[in-house]
Amino acid sequence: MTTSRGVSRSVRLAFHRQRVTVEMPDGRRASMSYPGMLVSGYEEGRKVYEKWLPLARESTEVDDERLIEALHEAFLWQNYETPR
Repeated sequence: MTTSRGVSRSVRLAFHRQRVTVEMPDGRRASMSYPGMLVSGYEEGRKVYEKWLPLARESTEVDDERLIEALHEAFLWQNYETPR
């Protein structure tokens, strides 16, 4: 979306797995993966921010509200209605 400011802004949403590797007490390394939603903001095709939100199989009302809030903030940013 290009506005009167002349800078194109867009928001992209993607399912994304966050991978975390930790060292166990016995020295072995364990890797875990968490599903989530990646919200990315772009200006002129260049990524300027991203936010990852966990998604549970059975989301709670708090999870849903957190996702709605992140989407709302991203779309406001896309339309120059709030700073990031």
